[in-house]
Amino acid sequence: MEDIEDRDLLRLRQAGFSERGIFRLRQVRHKYSVEQDKLESLAQYRRLQFLRWLVTTGKLTEHIA
Repeated sequence: MEDIEDRDLLRLRQAGFSERGIFRLRQVRHKYSVEQDKLESLAQYRRLQFLRWLVTTGKLTEHIA
């Protein structure tokens, strides 16, 4: 989690962030970067589920209406 540079830490402190707040922000940034691929995969899976539903209910077909 060394991606926040010293000057960024200084800016956060000057903006009123506590050390605990900065720590939490770093945790959230790290968690987001790790889980971003999972979130993208989940979004794609949900889109595919929706398409499957459209096809099974007859709302989407290969034929032009």
